[in-house]
Amino acid sequence: MIKTSGYVRGVCAVLVLLSTGVLPQNVKPVDVVEMQTGSTVQRVTDGLEVALSIHLTIKKGWHINAHLTNDPYLTPTVVQIDTSEKYSVKTITYPPGENVKLQFSENELALYEEDAVINATVIVDKISAKDSVMLKGFVQYQPCNDKTCLFPVKKPFVTAVKF
Repeated sequence: MIKTSGYVRGVCAVLVLLSTGVLPQNVKPVDVVEMQTGSTVQRVTDGLEVALSIHLTIKKGWHINAHLTNDPYLTPTVVQIDTSEKYSVKTITYPPGENVKLQFSENELALYEEDAVINATVIVDKISAKDSVMLKGFVQYQPCNDKTCLFPVKKPFVTAVKF
């Protein structure tokens, strides 16, 4: 008997779906989620604290896996903010997923449907009030509908924060 990892089984399943035409045509993973960012600034003892919000709007009929998934083989939604000498990431807070039972799953899955807001706190050091900083990063997610999942994607964002 040949042992395979969950990753190999997942790739094989996607290849089978692609060959049978079950995957939705003309849907790109990057197009399933629209993203908007916003920020507010507050002075703190060590510099400036930036509250960054990343609002994800998920296309109707689709969902993405929550940050904390109920299955170790699923790709979670993750925010990565690039590092810089000017700032450091203090926290990233994810909303809880909604537990949903889908046709292809034996158990409920933790999902984001319609929209989700992810918040991050960034501390900015050694910067003058007339400066600005560019927060760059990406959101990784895997879009799925009730029948299949598309490949995971890393969607970039850039937010200019002015002081």
